[in-house]
Amino acid sequence: MRINRYILPFLALGCLFSPLSAFGEWTSPIPVQAEADAPCTLLPFPQKVEWKKGALPYGKTVNITGDTKGRMVKTAAKALAREAGEFGKAGAAPLAVALKIDPAATAPEHADEGYRLSITAKGVGISAAKEAGLFNGLQTLRQLVADSRKGLPLCEIEDWPAFRMRGFMHDCGRNFQTIDSLKHQLDLASRFKVNYFQWHLTDHPAWHVQCKCRPVLNDPSKRTRDVNDTYSYDQIRELFRYAADRNIQIIPELDMPGHSSYFDRCFGFKMHTEQGMKILEELLDEFCKEVPKDICPIVHLGADEVRIPNAKEFVKRMSDFLIARGRIPAQWGGPRDLPVGEDSISQRWGEGGEMVEKSLKPETIKCHSFDSTIGYTNLFDPALLVRRYFFMRPCGSAKGDELKMGVMICNWPDARVEDKRNIARHSAQWPGMLAMAERAWLGGEADGDALPCHMPAADSPAGQAYSRFERRLMKMSRSILKGQPFPYWAESSVSWTVVGPVASAEADKNRDAVLKGEYGSLPTQPSHGANLYLRTKPNTGGLGVMGKVKPGNTVWAVTTIQSPKAGEMPFMIGFDAPARSSRRWSGVPKNGEWSQCGTRVWVNGREIKNPRHYKLAGQRQSKGDTWTSPLNEMPYDDEEIWWAQDPTKLPLKKGANTVVVEIPYVGEFQSWGVSLIPLF
Repeated sequence: MRINRYILPFLALGCLFSPLSAFGEWTSPIPVQAEADAPCTLLPFPQKVEWKKGALPYGKTVNITGDTKGRMVKTAAKALAREAGEFGKAGAAPLAVALKIDPAATAPEHADEGYRLSITAKGVGISAAKEAGLFNGLQTLRQLVADSRKGLPLCEIEDWPAFRMRGFMHDCGRNFQTIDSLKHQLDLASRFKVNYFQWHLTDHPAWHVQCKCRPVLNDPSKRTRDVNDTYSYDQIRELFRYAADRNIQIIPELDMPGHSSYFDRCFGFKMHTEQGMKILEELLDEFCKEVPKDICPIVHLGADEVRIPNAKEFVKRMSDFLIARGRIPAQWGGPRDLPVGEDSISQRWGEGGEMVEKSLKPETIKCHSFDSTIGYTNLFDPALLVRRYFFMRPCGSAKGDELKMGVMICNWPDARVEDKRNIARHSAQWPGMLAMAERAWLGGEADGDALPCHMPAADSPAGQAYSRFERRLMKMSRSILKGQPFPYWAESSVSWTVVGPVASAEADKNRDAVLKGEYGSLPTQPSHGANLYLRTKPNTGGLGVMGKVKPGNTVWAVTTIQSPKAGEMPFMIGFDAPARSSRRWSGVPKNGEWSQCGTRVWVNGREIKNPRHYKLAGQRQSKGDTWTSPLNEMPYDDEEIWWAQDPTKLPLKKGANTVVVEIPYVGEFQSWGVSLIPLF
């Protein structure tokens, strides 16, 4: 019998789970000693590395020789020279870097992006079969430079990606982002060997691509958001080339026939009609003529979340039209989408119940596919997203092959965003992308699908691996990503005793005993991680350590926090947040309260009221999804996103402090759990 890897067996009082060992032990693909001995922070970590004694001092300039003519190499070399000027030692000899294109540098299966990097007392050598490999080697060298104040560590690195696609997606159709902003993000993403960018250009509010053949599509009066913003073809070509210089392939997405109410406003009929398909062919023809296939080999047709009577005809006609122009079509390949064309790439995704069991299994992959089932940055709280990408396997596999291309992490801020900086602030864009980059580069044999919601104990091999990754993640947030929104805080040092569940009507009878640590016959279980997920909303799969408990129950979460001193100590605290695509959540707490669900907090036996003052106190609760509601035209306030707020201070004594959190489960609109992250 197949065991559901998220929802484990119940006991009579509900949702006590079998030990994690029932899943087998997860082990990192990184040799423990190689990571522990690393003198510098690398992310993703190399496939093979041998650290040697000694360091290579380097000065304020770089002397690069060998195969230096490629555009990618020139881009990375220019950045390396700038960073050497910042981090190099005055008076030291220039950093000597020799680059070599050598077909024998890597195994044939690693030729596309693999590289070798050698740092000796004489200098740095990077060899690769192709320019993309040299670029990746230079990115690794740049990370070493950014984290080596006493000289580069002597080492031998042999490295290659497990998956050939390691991408991120932005929905610029709903919320337009400037070319300069996208360039900046491409720069940073390339530092972590991310090599694809899916550019979602059109959606219900607008067709944001310049249109010469049908200029009505650029008419501000037909748009509902960012009405004056259009990407010109010059800008589009410029971004494609900018990305290519950073080993990033852009996949433009022109969504059809769904997500297209702007089309109805412009023409008065639907895309899937004969009139509509003729116009779409005009639009695709213009796009293909303006954006050459040498820089844009793949065009994404969307084709998701829509039902039309001529689905097969529509898909074949549009995909054949692209193929005739030398393009590879791509489509979304979820359960609510149009059938994927025979010659198209399938982008697999899932939500709701499909996320409880992994929706992309290796045996279901029959065509070229990439994985977007692991999670969207706008859907989960930051820690759960990072956990999922760290432990789960792209395409359910240890490594890619001809059909299993890799992974695309997506950011879908469906709601209107006025200040576009909030797209990354309100979602775990950067921490999620780094976790994706690590897993998609390294791959890994071990199946950790159960671990995102069943965090391993800190002293287990899996827990130790996650803790080491957290340290690298946080180091990158303070170095390469300094100044970028990074809503993640190391959490692996916190563990809980979860008491309950009990029927909420019985909570008063049990509270005093729980506060005294006298659990009696109440069910208890250990849980790990400062972010305790009991049960997420159904549209995120109902994931959590109590995934089948229903509303009307209450749980107490008990932890011990060690404080270096007595006084008011800072924490990040949260109990619920809406997905940034829908305001389904419990709302902004009333002043003095921790949530609108009756959450209570005690520190060392004393009940603590929420000290934060909310201007939206008691507002914004929404028990249903709001994708088509006027509420989605209201930008999110920081008060709705707990990780976008300033820390909250709790009174602690020096040494051990007992914290008890009472968490009633009121309704399925609520993400049931607690985040209590000490910042000291």
